Amino acid sequence: MKLIKTAIVASVMASMLAGTALAQDKTLNMIVIEGGDTVAMQAVADAYTAANPGITINLQPYPFAQFFQVAELRLRSADTGIDLVYVDAPLLAAYASRGFLSPIEGVDTSTLVTSALDAGKYEGTQFALPINNSAQVLFYNKKLFEAAGITPPEGLTAGETATQADVDTLASTKRWTWEQVGDAAQKLTVSDGGRITTYGFTVEQFGELYQLQPLGESLGTDVIGADGYTAAGYLDSAAWIKGATFWANLYNEWNVSPKSLGYGEAAQLFGNGQLAMMAGGTWNLPGLTASGVDYGVAPFPYFEGGKVLTPTGSWYVGVNAASTNQAEALDFAQFLTTSEEGTKVWFDSLQQLPTYTPLLDTISTDPAFDAFPQNVFRMGVFDSLNTAKARPITAAYGQLQDAFRTAFVDIANGVPVADALASAVQKFEAAAARVAP
Repeated sequence: MKLIKTAIVASVMASMLAGTALAQDKTLNMIVIEGGDTVAMQAVADAYTAANPGITINLQPYPFAQFFQVAELRLRSADTGIDLVYVDAPLLAAYASRGFLSPIEGVDTSTLVTSALDAGKYEGTQFALPINNSAQVLFYNKKLFEAAGITPPEGLTAGETATQADVDTLASTKRWTWEQVGDAAQKLTVSDGGRITTYGFTVEQFGELYQLQPLGESLGTDVIGADGYTAAGYLDSAAWIKGATFWANLYNEWNVSPKSLGYGEAAQLFGNGQLAMMAGGTWNLPGLTASGVDYGVAPFPYFEGGKVLTPTGSWYVGVNAASTNQAEALDFAQFLTTSEEGTKVWFDSLQQLPTYTPLLDTISTDPAFDAFPQNVFRMGVFDSLNTAKARPITAAYGQLQDAFRTAFVDIANGVPVADALASAVQKFEAAAARVAP
């Protein structure tokens, strides 16, 4: 409670300072993911400091595998050595509920995608601003489909152009169902001497809630209740049993998907021509194009008779409640997420789907996005505005993700669906009770 009060006081101070000239000769420290994200953030920082010469932005990059632990420890200890922090959307509630982040106030957010903006809120208060979004699609190998004598899904491919209207029609009327994916995957899977040499299909992130949430929710039942702590009646519902049964069949009845893939392995299999279809993120476009594989991109599937829902959500920026540079940190966060210059610099550097709607409009209308694979971003625009659904906002998200992952890995390894989901419900609710208010 003390931390929450501190955050509120800090926010008030920031609001008071925001109306005055920013203090000069300040250094803002920001923790980020190392690699491409750091490169992109440095480009934005350079653009910002060119217009604000009294501000220096010092990026502190950490490897992905260490970032979350470092962020947790430094925020929990009220470390004044960081002013701005990268926030993964599902962790927003856990950070905000413990007073780690200052409320975001006095920022015009009307140009941001509503669903992305809402994922940065906790109990109705904005605590972080979306830097970019994510979109999931169905990649398919054209040559493997041709070799199997199967007509692939309608999609975007090299050598063809597509306007936003073309893509909207494709996404709204030509989207494959999971039933079609399962049927095609069985015909595309190839074995030699008892060993599978070509897999029919896989999701990019094995067992992760981010990509699998639509399996049950598109059939009508959320993964947990609105209170954020109840899973009984949701994760073990008929909708989730049907969705999880499809998942079980991929591994145990049809044997079309490789088990226990690590980070990056699905894209590697697809790029090597050993995988016919992959449900994955648009962030794979540069790597797959460079691999030389002849591929197309179709909309993310849904169940026949169900509602089209697509995964979304990505990284946010928040202001450390313990920062002594509240106004300056908020001003940079605003430049990064809601300014024409800041959002363009970020997109040009990292090529991630934006949440800044004027930039989405540019993607929709600029002829530079007519050709493949740039026109795949237009599929992201359609889903972002029409079908995207964020992950649950709960202070127990980490507990939910652990229970969900365990259940779906177990199911892939042959544990009966109903048993695995019942166990997940019990595990999540017991863990969530320890963090529930």
